[in-house]
Amino acid sequence: MAEHGETADTPVFEESDSTILKATGRSQEEWFELLDEAGAASWDHATIARWLGGKHEVDAWWAQGVTIRYEQSRAPGHTGEGSFEVSHSKSISAAATAVWPYVTDDDLRRDWLDLELNALSQSSASIRFDGGERTRVTFFIEQAPPTKSGRPRCRLSVTHTRLQRESVQETTEFWTDSLSRLAALFE
Repeated sequence: MAEHGETADTPVFEESDSTILKATGRSQEEWFELLDEAGAASWDHATIARWLGGKHEVDAWWAQGVTIRYEQSRAPGHTGEGSFEVSHSKSISAAATAVWPYVTDDDLRRDWLDLELNALSQSSASIRFDGGERTRVTFFIEQAPPTKSGRPRCRLSVTHTRLQRESVQETTEFWTDSLSRLAALFE
């Protein structure tokens, strides 16, 4: 049975600030200030939740909820599950049918991507890979309207999930550079 804003499938924390205040004795912003003062911006998810429960006697469910909100407010890309994700997209001056093989074919992908990927699942417009170190990489392609000169173009998006906080910036730069290399193949 679902409790505290949970559904049967996925835990959700959609409590109002007044509900947080009533349940924990502090507002969300008061918790965020305390967490900032304690240096929690550099802590992992479990450490934050334990600190709230241990030092401030916050119920475990509420500690998780406050932790998720805190992480999401302080670290863009935080998934609320203790990991981070990075997304990037690029318009490419070619038809989606011409670009897609450069994503799905291992040999063609090596022309622009310096990362070994193992495919997990694929459809006509998306493919999901094991990105190594428990991460996942998903590509999605869609045909875009042609340029004013009539040249075909598409949009390729990549989302890299299950990242650790310290790898977000490097991963963002990696995908920006990689998709630029792919686009250059079609210039």
